[in-house]
Amino acid sequence: MINETVSRFGGLNILVHSAGIALPNSGPDTCTESTYDLVMDTNLKSVFFLTQLALPHLEKSRGSITTVSSVYSVSPGLQQTVYALSKAGLDHLTRCLAIHLGPKGVRANSVNPSYVATNVLRSFPIQRSLPEAAAAVGEQEAHKHPLEGRCATVEEVAEAVVFLASDAASFITGQNLLVDGGRHFPKY
Repeated sequence: MINETVSRFGGLNILVHSAGIALPNSGPDTCTESTYDLVMDTNLKSVFFLTQLALPHLEKSRGSITTVSSVYSVSPGLQQTVYALSKAGLDHLTRCLAIHLGPKGVRANSVNPSYVATNVLRSFPIQRSLPEAAAAVGEQEAHKHPLEGRCATVEEVAEAVVFLASDAASFITGQNLLVDGGRHFPKY
């Protein structure tokens, strides 16, 4: 993927990691080793090694890395232990990359959204088969946000990613930008 991008566009200026998976029953009392491995491999290991492949190109362009993490990295939820752990790992990886790559002119940040009704979430079997349940989950999550009592939109998260990759954020590195409408506050 990296080589194809560099070949096609002549270089690599921005790397955005947005792959992720959250599986049900990933609490400490219910999680299987295979579930743990799948979540950690998808959410953390893949980011580490894709970044490693991109580094020579990002150093050359003095580019930026933005990782899509989650509010669960700072405010965990029930039965999402492994997901929250993987996202907390991403946040720390972001800080480590900032320290390691800053002297080379490469910035690393993360965007940490709360619940966003994405096409991926809508494609879950439970969401397709029980649309009223999906609507109820969205409504329940919306009330966890003090800002307007709604969930973030895909566009709002994308705007945060674009900002962190832009020259407007040229002196920002090692940050975890919460795009969560205040969801991370303990009361919510």
